[in-house]
Amino acid sequence: MQGIIICDDDKFMLDMSAEVAFKCIEKENLNARIVCATQDSAEVMLYIKKNPGDYLYFLDIDLGRTALNGVDIARLIKKQEPFSKIVFVTSHADMGMDILKSGVEAFGFIEKTADKGKMIQAYKKYIRLVLENNKGNIPMGEPTVNLLIGIDEYVSLPISQILYVETDKAISHFVRYHTVDGSDLSVRDTIESVLQKLGDDFMKSHRSVIINKNYVVSVSDGVVNFAGGEQADCSFRLKNEVMKKCGVKKV
Repeated sequence: MQGIIICDDDKFMLDMSAEVAFKCIEKENLNARIVCATQDSAEVMLYIKKNPGDYLYFLDIDLGRTALNGVDIARLIKKQEPFSKIVFVTSHADMGMDILKSGVEAFGFIEKTADKGKMIQAYKKYIRLVLENNKGNIPMGEPTVNLLIGIDEYVSLPISQILYVETDKAISHFVRYHTVDGSDLSVRDTIESVLQKLGDDFMKSHRSVIINKNYVVSVSDGVVNFAGGEQADCSFRLKNEVMKKCGVKKV
């Protein structure tokens, strides 16, 4: 079961975050539970010291008057539990790029809002991503794409595990699949053909790049930012369409 830790110094936002996370887990019957919800970052560090594990964190960036901000706490968490996933929750959307530049690996970003429906969708997105990334949690019978890697030799790749696909710059007439676990695979194909195979969860962010909309957390100048810190090219022409269809903002 995936443990979830929530930290926000604002009592109202902490209660709301815990409520929407709980509703999301209950409604979707997800294999997760909230193990710690607190206003105090020191309580977070004490909890993971006593209960080591790879948790999913929903962490406020601005922790008020405390000596450490959310980025500082994230560094401490990553030092102690490097495989934990951290989602930053903030009312300052423009801080996303500062976090990316800080070197802290962000699994994603959620913008604070009083709209509980939007918050539930955002929390559900990241909880499901973590569960799908954990081995053994990929549903049986999940749609796959068969990739020809040799003479009569195929690899079956779960479509939900595809992060993005790009034209292989090193080999003509090949494309390279990038997956959420950091692996990649190059096969002979075209971008247009791949787009037809992958379905509605995918779209072009560039003439030579196809992205999985479910993993996009923000758009910067010239790039799409994915949960986990990876990036792919995004053309100026397609930037607005990507932000609209992925439901994200520019940082």
